[in-house]
Amino acid sequence: MTQAVLGAAVGELVLGKKLGWRGAAWGAFFGTLPDLDVIALPFLDPAAGIRWHRGISHSILIMVAAAVALARPLARCHVAQGVKGREMGGMVFWAWSTHVLIDCLTTYGTQIFEPFSSERVAANLVFIVDPLVTLPLLVGLVLALRTESRQFAKRRKMMSLGIGVSCVYLGSALMMKFRAEDEISADFKLAHQQGVLIAVAPTSFNTILWRGLIETETGYFLTYWSPFDSGESTYEFIPKKRDLARAFEGEDALEALKWFSRGHWVAREGKDGRLVIIDMRFTEIRTPKSGMLQPIFQWHLDRDENGEVRAPMERPTGLDYPGAFGLLWRRIWGDRKNWDALEEF
Repeated sequence: MTQAVLGAAVGELVLGKKLGWRGAAWGAFFGTLPDLDVIALPFLDPAAGIRWHRGISHSILIMVAAAVALARPLARCHVAQGVKGREMGGMVFWAWSTHVLIDCLTTYGTQIFEPFSSERVAANLVFIVDPLVTLPLLVGLVLALRTESRQFAKRRKMMSLGIGVSCVYLGSALMMKFRAEDEISADFKLAHQQGVLIAVAPTSFNTILWRGLIETETGYFLTYWSPFDSGESTYEFIPKKRDLARAFEGEDALEALKWFSRGHWVAREGKDGRLVIIDMRFTEIRTPKSGMLQPIFQWHLDRDENGEVRAPMERPTGLDYPGAFGLLWRRIWGDRKNWDALEEF
């Protein structure tokens, strides 16, 4: 939703004076278009699907090519309104590129250099879904669209204000990230002699509580930091257990998962006997009722009757989301008691 609203905001600023609400509609369309790559996922094998999403459709090359190729044809649709090719091309580029920029700020990773490099850019600045990024944009957009087109200066002011508030929030998130990195790094050096700090990323739907991921030879330490914490930091150790994946070594699906996780994964044997691969870069859901950490990004590998590898991504089911959100809320404010009482996966 964030990308669609941000694209609509771009469309309003670039084309709103000439097209009214249709400028925002064009922006929302091109702000959403890169993620339509998911349409192809049912037709791809597991390895190809993992590499495909947020791939070529999010690349700088494609967004520039689309802006150049579509500028004049789209401008012809609005000749009567005096829309010029450079205006329409600018809208396509900025709506597309702001979508990709938001994606790059998350943990998931975005292949902006395709087809020249498959390296994923991930700044770990905001959670995959953060309502505090979207809400100011949405309010500004609604207020702008409810204002008459002839009052474009007022519309622009409202939309610019919404974008400005979101940018301030992202700026505050960046400052929080720098502080969290300093705090987690300094504390870990005092508490443990070995390990490398791999990533510091925000927890779900906020930029106050941050999750540190530290890698050792045999596993990962998880630790959390909030500016409201007091006392010593706590650590949870997650063993790698990668020997469980030996039967799938060399298979495209496992290699794709290793690439996607940037090498930060652990293996488990599922209750049904399938191999479970967990990407450690992403936060987990903590539900008091289950008594365990529930990893969000996990794939379950087995073979079909022909020996082909199946690797569907499966989310945890039957979770107590109200309980999980309540626990997260309390941990944000420094309450570690029930947060640390859960078992590792």
